[in-house]
Amino acid sequence: MTPITRLLVANRGEIARRIIRTAHEHGIETVAVFSDPDRGAPFVDEATYAVALGGSTSAESYLDAEKVLDAARRAGADSVHPGYGFLSENADFASAAADVGLVWVGPTPESMRAMALKVEAKRIAAAAGVPLVPGAELEPDLSEADLLTRGELVGYPVLVKASAGGGGKGMRIVRAGADLAEAVAGARREALASFGDETVFLERYVERSRHVEVQVFGDSHGSVVHLFERECSIQRRHQKIVEESPSPGATARTLDQLYAAAVSLASAIGYVGAGTVEFLVSGDGAAQEFFFLEMNTRLQVEHPVTEMVTGLDLVEWQILVAQGDPLPLRQNEIQRDGHAIEVRVYAEDPSRDYLPSTGTITAYELLDDLGVRVDDGVARGSVVSPYYDPMLAKVIAQGPDRAAAASRLRQALIEADIAGVATNMASLIAILGSAEFLSGETTTSFLDDNPHLVAAAAPTDVRRLHLAAAAVALLDPATIATRPSERAGTPGGTGWRNVAAAPELVRLRSRVDGVDRDSVVARQWNRAGGRYWIGDAIEGSVAAQEISTDSRFECLDAPRLSASYLSHPPFRTEGRLEVDGIRREVAWRADESVVEVAVGGWRTVFEVVEPWAASSHEAVSAGPATPVPGTVTHVAVAVGDQVVAGQALVVLEAMKMEHTIRADTDGIVEALHVAEGDPVEAHTVVVTLTPTLRP
Repeated sequence: MTPITRLLVANRGEIARRIIRTAHEHGIETVAVFSDPDRGAPFVDEATYAVALGGSTSAESYLDAEKVLDAARRAGADSVHPGYGFLSENADFASAAADVGLVWVGPTPESMRAMALKVEAKRIAAAAGVPLVPGAELEPDLSEADLLTRGELVGYPVLVKASAGGGGKGMRIVRAGADLAEAVAGARREALASFGDETVFLERYVERSRHVEVQVFGDSHGSVVHLFERECSIQRRHQKIVEESPSPGATARTLDQLYAAAVSLASAIGYVGAGTVEFLVSGDGAAQEFFFLEMNTRLQVEHPVTEMVTGLDLVEWQILVAQGDPLPLRQNEIQRDGHAIEVRVYAEDPSRDYLPSTGTITAYELLDDLGVRVDDGVARGSVVSPYYDPMLAKVIAQGPDRAAAASRLRQALIEADIAGVATNMASLIAILGSAEFLSGETTTSFLDDNPHLVAAAAPTDVRRLHLAAAAVALLDPATIATRPSERAGTPGGTGWRNVAAAPELVRLRSRVDGVDRDSVVARQWNRAGGRYWIGDAIEGSVAAQEISTDSRFECLDAPRLSASYLSHPPFRTEGRLEVDGIRREVAWRADESVVEVAVGGWRTVFEVVEPWAASSHEAVSAGPATPVPGTVTHVAVAVGDQVVAGQALVVLEAMKMEHTIRADTDGIVEALHVAEGDPVEAHTVVVTLTPTLRP
């Protein structure tokens, strides 16, 4: 036994905080390592020691093994925990750590090598008799003709997958041979950037299956157990966003077979530590079958789901096993209680194809409550940079059954408050409350089958209330007086003029069903108080926006004021608003350019625009532009090239994902404004196109 006393956490964000928490509970000192953008991150302050790695990108910091090992030496660490991602499944790093005398809190390098490359892992699984999804290996110098032949043999749709790593990186769905070469090239670039290995392979894409994984644990004394399963079928861009245990769709017979297969595979490679064996489960009832996908030789992002239903601390188990202790429990002593569901809160906009969102978090409130757990990596004031995965937090709820867990989790998200960056919370709330989710029909095509849950929009009556609240927030003199600019002495707020009977109108823009929609709000002030109008804008003159009298409202909650309110930092206003005789609780946050309104779990962000301002698309009409800050990884065209609408022009890497910028029209490339390796800001024009007409 080798007691761990000072543990270096070779990771960042929420998983670093998670590991630090358990280590401190067991009297173990911790060492955090951090990049330049993470200098002010919560995990850095929570560790006993912190060592700067320098650099901004993953390659310059968390993926630099020599820097991490040097940090361990300088801080006097005796062990290293890699978390997930980055170097967590790098067998060479694990060996290097052991070579300098560090205890590796993870599986042996030999086990990692056996499972790290998915191609080799499939061979081992096949030898163990585990069913495999049909697939094909791809040599680096494979010709396009041979590539197409492999695709036909596997059968479309196919999935291009990176052999190293996971998390949806280096993965593409291809439905026709014409798209295969581009998908393979893109997957190779993304795999190389994320894992340092561009090897990819093809696998039959089994649609409408379930993604079910088994948590396994082994020790150095030869024992291997399972800790039941998790279903992770609801995914976007092949990254999980909802995970739960038990699986709502796998039969008891299938689960018994999955448990046995997972333990058998782990035992075959002498597995030590936490690992997860992933499967596709297809069909229903007695006809249900399963296929081996891969084994992740690390702690999974979704491990809190297992912890909630078993009452165990998997990080504690990892530390004990790394020290040489036997597993704390035998298989028959591991029990499962109730149901747990986890969702991942991302800084992204699902209505804009999950476009990552960067910026400073100006408000942050995600509270642990009875049966609810929050694992997060940010706080109010944290900066979400373009360099890393955009996940902000994991919220996990446990209940006696699936319906109770879903209800508890949904309510926690409704009561949450995050501002400063776009998030996917509205989509998560819609998913958890949907009949489709509650029925247990959660296959890997869930979001494709239910697109209304992706860019979830408020119902018409709630949207009217949002507009009403926006009118009050922007045009009522009492609410304007509560804003920081007014406290500093700046006179007047947006849309307000101290002239009796003068109607004031503000045009707002918001995203509805994936489309920018314009609305108007207006107020006419008089000595008796005021009247308000709301409505959708129609392109044309202001006169076209007159609102009928049944859209007028007066708020009756305070003498001559339109709302009763209580301001919370950072200037969030909560109140009761009465519209057309119906009173509702509302909350808003407003300044001169943006107002965000929340009612009953629905949120709308309104951008304040000048009357009949140009659309955001027209504003960048100088040419195809970058949607977010990032680094150019590939330029697919040259000056003089003839391109067609939809053709790939430039590939951008941001937040560890590729974003392809495509031509929005047929044309000729007149100029290139970026090159491979260039860092770019959002809305940078990358190519100038001269449009051409189709014959």
